[in-house]
Amino acid sequence: MQGRIVKGIGGFYYVSDGDRVYMGKARGVLKRNKKLLYVGDIVEYELDDNEQCVITGVVERKNFLFRPPVSNLEMLVVTFAAANPEVNFPVIDKLIAASELRDIDVAICITKRDLQSADVLESYVKTYSSVYPVATVNGVTGEGVEDLLEIIKGKNVALAGPSGVGKSTLLNFMLGGDVMETGSISDKTKRGRHTTRHVEIFTLEDGTNIYDTPGFTSLDMTEMDAHDVQKLFPEFRRLRGECKYSDCMHINEPECAVKEQLEEGIIPQTRYRSYLAMVEEVK
Repeated sequence: MQGRIVKGIGGFYYVSDGDRVYMGKARGVLKRNKKLLYVGDIVEYELDDNEQCVITGVVERKNFLFRPPVSNLEMLVVTFAAANPEVNFPVIDKLIAASELRDIDVAICITKRDLQSADVLESYVKTYSSVYPVATVNGVTGEGVEDLLEIIKGKNVALAGPSGVGKSTLLNFMLGGDVMETGSISDKTKRGRHTTRHVEIFTLEDGTNIYDTPGFTSLDMTEMDAHDVQKLFPEFRRLRGECKYSDCMHINEPECAVKEQLEEGIIPQTRYRSYLAMVEEVK
């Protein structure tokens, strides 16, 4: 039989067959071969006399992340608040770039839209809407959530972003109940408090699998050449071949198409500054 691991705690795994969830452990051969199991894995399993599952094998993964330990992710919903906490574009853009690096689709969700002026909110939307689907939501009232649900419909998705932006509140609304513990913003640090303690998949009625993960505020970037950073920015990729120099880094070179669009306001300054920071980090 086959099912998906939807939760793992203390060496126990919870496997869903689409109708029921079975608790169990990995067969000894998997442990001896040090075969790591990830939430999101499609696994082969058997049921014992107590209807507990014994995982016997793992179906080849489409992708996997070491931190957080998840697999078969199709879309990362990079989530940030319009206000409280303040928008941290470098963190957001690095999450996006790391997803691009792994060929994981990206969507943008801006929460707490009621806390920001219409003009500023629209500027945040315009920063990303030319390259990614964007939804603005109020996770408490549910305004805009239908737009997000349409974007993620039927996919394996995870919400990622700084703590305190309302990911758990949003997930609770989508699941129709107080499933996840929610936190608050620290008065001292102005940052959110982590409320998720383990990885778990929640399935919506339309078949969408939402991975809830602890501390999903960053993704490790593998070693890469500084010239390759631009490939992680769709705004830059679509201008390939339009710069004077084929190896243009879009920094100091003359007749650079990226710099021209930056000056014209087509490419946002925040995205360009994030690009420069990533180039320096890679160097």
